[in-house]
Amino acid sequence: MSTQNLQFQDEKLAYVRKELGVIDDVIAINAGSWGPMCRAALDKVKQVYDDDYVARVSAPDGYYQGHYTTDLENDRAEVGRFLNCSSGEVGLCESSTSAMNIFLWGVDYEPGDEIVAGSLENPAAGVPLWVVAKRRKLKLTFADQGNGEKDATQAIQNAISTKTKLILISHVSFANGNRIDLKSIARLAHEKGALVIVDGIQAVGTGKVDVKATEVDGYAMARHKFLVGPDGAGALYVKKEVIEQVNPTFTGVFSDAGHGMTGKLDVMKTAQRYEVSTRPIPVFVAGTACLKWLDGKVGWDYIYESTYRNRNKLWSLLNEVKGVTMISLPNQESGLVTFAINGVEPLEAVNRFKKARIACRTIIVTKPNGIRVSVGFWNRQSDLEAIAREAKTIASSS
Repeated sequence: MSTQNLQFQDEKLAYVRKELGVIDDVIAINAGSWGPMCRAALDKVKQVYDDDYVARVSAPDGYYQGHYTTDLENDRAEVGRFLNCSSGEVGLCESSTSAMNIFLWGVDYEPGDEIVAGSLENPAAGVPLWVVAKRRKLKLTFADQGNGEKDATQAIQNAISTKTKLILISHVSFANGNRIDLKSIARLAHEKGALVIVDGIQAVGTGKVDVKATEVDGYAMARHKFLVGPDGAGALYVKKEVIEQVNPTFTGVFSDAGHGMTGKLDVMKTAQRYEVSTRPIPVFVAGTACLKWLDGKVGWDYIYESTYRNRNKLWSLLNEVKGVTMISLPNQESGLVTFAINGVEPLEAVNRFKKARIACRTIIVTKPNGIRVSVGFWNRQSDLEAIAREAKTIASSS
C-alpha cells in the first residue's frame, strides 16, 4: 500500500473512531451484542425528542400528521436501499427478534407441520421457535451444523421433509461468525414448498446483504450491533410475492389501510401490515441517520473491507497461539471470532480478557464451549495484536 493510501486509511480510521466515541484504551467492544453508536444517530434521536417536546403542545396537529407518516416512509426506504428491496417490503419493528416473531407467527400452520432451524441459532430465535412449535403443535427439528464446519445446506437437506413449512437460519452464526450460502438453502426450501426466514442480525454491517440475490422470503435485522445504531431500530423484509402468506398477528391502526376508521378490515398490502400503533419513532429515525452516515461518510466498501481484514487477521493471529483451539472458520465475512483456550474455562477467560479492556462473551452451543470476540471497521491493528497477546498469556498460565 502506498504512503498516500496509508495516510488516507489512518485518517479515515481516526475519523470513524472519533464519531463512534471509541476510547483509545478499550481494545475490543462486544459488538456482537451491542456495538458502539455513531454520533449521527445520537444527534438525530436527541433532535427528534427535542422537537417532540415542543410539538406535542405547540403544534399537536402538525406533530401527528408529520411525525407518523413521512419520517417512517423515509426509514423504510433507507432500509430498503440497504437490503436492496422496495420500501413496501419493509416493516419496522423493535428488533430482529420481533421481526422473526412476526414472520413465525404469521404463517398458517396445520398441526403436524414442521419447522427446521439451524442447530447454532441464538436463543433470540430459539425461544420463539419453541413457543410457536408448542402453541401450534408443530414438529421442530434442528439441522446439525456441528460447530459450523458442516455445510449448512446439506444439514438443512438432511432435516427437511414433505411436511416442512418453514426454515429459520442465521446468515452469520452468532456462535462462530461463519457466513452461510442463503441462496442454496432458499432454493432447496422452495423446491419443498417451504418458506425461509433469516436471522440477519450478525450479518448486517459486516458484509454486503442483498436480499433479492439470496432469494429468501424474510430477513430480520436491527441496527444496534455492527451497524452502530441505537437499540430498538429493527426491521423485517418480507418478499412481496409471499406477503399474503405471512399474516399480521399483532396489529394496530397502521396495519390497516383505513387506519381502522372505515368500519371494516382493510389490511395493508405492504409490509407495513406488521406495524402497530405507537412506535419508537425517534429511534427509527436515528437508525435512518445511522445508515446514511455509514453510506455517505464512511462508505460500505471501507466498512466491509476493513471488517473482513480485521476479523480474518485476528483469526490468523489466534490460530498461531499455542493452546488455542479455533472454533470459527477462517476467511469469513463477519465480525466474530470464536475459540477455546485449552484447560481454561471460557467464563474465566472472558473475565481475564475484560481486565485487559477486551470485552467478549462465552459461547455454550459449541463443543468445546468457546470465547467469542467481536471486531469491526473501527479496530486498529494494535487491537488485534493485543487480543492475541492476551490469549497467549491466558493459555500459558493454564
